[in-house]
Amino acid sequence: MSEATPSEHGDGAVLPPERVADRLAIGDLIVAYGYAVDDRDWARWRALFTDDATLDYRHSGGIEGPVDEVAAWMPDALSVFSWSLHSVLTHEVRFTGQDTATGRAHVFNRNGVDWEGEQEFCDVGGLYLDTYRRVGEGWRFVGRAERSTYVTGGRFAAMVRELAATTAPHLPPPAG
Repeated sequence: MSEATPSEHGDGAVLPPERVADRLAIGDLIVAYGYAVDDRDWARWRALFTDDATLDYRHSGGIEGPVDEVAAWMPDALSVFSWSLHSVLTHEVRFTGQDTATGRAHVFNRNGVDWEGEQEFCDVGGLYLDTYRRVGEGWRFVGRAERSTYVTGGRFAAMVRELAATTAPHLPPPAG
């Protein structure tokens, strides 16, 4: 019986040292995104993206657009949350060129929200679908789309699920 070799996707392949460093840098970028949002550090958040980046938050009831449009929208849109904790894990990165890559990561995002006079949790789980580009000595997002698998919690979560069904009608609505 012969041993299996890495799949066409490169699963389990031994990467050269420079690609290992690239994978670590992209992983750090993904984690920095979560902390920038949780800390409401919008200057840090914006710096994680190329100037031509596009984002798509429609599947969680948000907007889609160029990075500067979304950057202007984020502070007010997330002000409804009293706090948030992003956990990103199960990163998958595929290099598409010397300075380009695609990736996806599972996200679990727990939020505290004061909605209609009640303190609620709003949990969002799903995927971030990303494209990356090396810029100088580091990596930046060129694109990010959130695909919500579920949004659970109280009345606020129900409202987000209903909104996502209208802002992303081309996708199945998040479960609740």
